[in-house]
Amino acid sequence: NLIKIERAADRVLAETGIEFRDDAESLQMWRKAGAKVEGLLVKFEPGMLREILKSAPATFTQHARNPAKSVEIGGKSVVFSPAYGSPFVMDLDRGRRDGTLQDMQDFLRLCQSLNVIQQESGGPLEPMDLPAATRHLDLYLSQITLLDKSWNLNALGTERTMDGLHMAALMMGWSLDDLARHPTMMGVINTNSPRQLDDPMSQGLIALAEHGQVAIVTPFTLAGAMAPVSLAGALVLQHAEAIFGITLTQIVRPGVPVMYGGFTSNVDM
Repeated sequence: NLIKIERAADRVLAETGIEFRDDAESLQMWRKAGAKVEGLLVKFEPGMLREILKSAPATFTQHARNPAKSVEIGGKSVVFSPAYGSPFVMDLDRGRRDGTLQDMQDFLRLCQSLNVIQQESGGPLEPMDLPAATRHLDLYLSQITLLDKSWNLNALGTERTMDGLHMAALMMGWSLDDLARHPTMMGVINTNSPRQLDDPMSQGLIALAEHGQVAIVTPFTLAGAMAPVSLAGALVLQHAEAIFGITLTQIVRPGVPVMYGGFTSNVDM
């Protein structure tokens, strides 16, 4: 069954392709790698992407400010991390509500104190009391000052990604070149299912890959809405979109660490 899903994903990539919404320079990268580009659609011959993906490492270390808390990713390693991007915060005293900077920082302190949490996943909630354009900077500063564990950044677009990389380099006492040799940052890259990788996400992915950091390519495949309602069909779409994004990291910087994220769930029909 896994082989059938992979073959069906190859067919999706070859016959319908993935819409890649970025600039002409980025589309040219796909052409140079051997893809067929029709407007914004990028298509691949079956098996082509697996050849490119051979450069991706099977395991890597995500470095933390405290070297003793760096984590191994891949192989038989298991890393526990909290949820990312929750829309609300809730506790027994105040119930469910919009999150604040104080709530976010309290949650980070909890992550730091629990030895069963090895990594902070990139923002437990959205601090609604801060301006949307700059709240990621407050998140990064809080992660740097309240954690000595590894943490993830907000990879929505080049600016937020690069802000995180610059601040991570300062945290470690490194240059960006040093950072590129020591994977420290991860960022979740969601495809805009079905079959699309939009500008902010593609730009975040490219910025991470260019600087040797880790994109967690996670298709936003909800069965019955953005993906087929059957489990097999949803997994075919997930695999096609995930492999598309993962391949782009290897085109940008062969050998850069990358992760396959699985999000597929369903909507209430």
